Amino acid sequence: MPITNYQYLDNVDASGREFPVHIKPTKIQVSIEQPTLTSTTNALTTQRRSLGAHRIQLEYTYPPMSADDMQPFIGFFNAMQGQAKAFNLKVPKELINDSTHITDGSTHTSTGTTAIGQREVTIANFPVNKTGGQGATDPAIKGGNFIQFNNHDKIYVVAENGGSDGSGNCDIRIEPALLTAISSSTVLNNFDEDIPLHAIFASSSIEFDVNSALLYGFKVKFIEQWTD
Repeated sequence: MPITNYQYLDNVDASGREFPVHIKPTKIQVSIEQPTLTSTTNALTTQRRSLGAHRIQLEYTYPPMSADDMQPFIGFFNAMQGQAKAFNLKVPKELINDSTHITDGSTHTSTGTTAIGQREVTIANFPVNKTGGQGATDPAIKGGNFIQFNNHDKIYVVAENGGSDGSGNCDIRIEPALLTAISSSTVLNNFDEDIPLHAIFASSSIEFDVNSALLYGFKVKFIEQWTD
């Protein structure tokens, strides 16, 4: 057999670096950060301005595991040199999308070009004639779902229930505003698949414990890093 090629560990492109998935977490804690500048006037009114920044953080808690199961996590953390290198973290679809969309294996594509900074994108191939907006009980897409376009790594959050027309086109409101423009026929993620989060470790150290039964306990945090 050939000697292992470790080049993918040093590539600028993080696509070859995949966080281990041989053990699934039992619990995932999600944090979404959107910084806002605030100031108070002499009249004691508060002025607020969004910075346009948006970041997702995840904390995975794992079940007790054997040394053999723990070692790939230890090895991967060290291969990433702590926080130095970005990698792909496949976030379970059960976390990121509602039960309706988990079963949706349709190919959804943009109907036109949408520029950087826009918060609404029109996407095709959703169920037809669905009502959107606040309070909608059966929209084409639900606010709170996580979506990703195939031309860049950023994960966006659907900000409000989206309705659809008679052709199945759905105008989706997202946060943050687009960080990369999308062209016509850009593909949206398949909702029935896990989304790869472009991530780094949230800490420069890794911690785990081991009990008298030689079972390891492990918890780890990740920060979205949408560029290398």
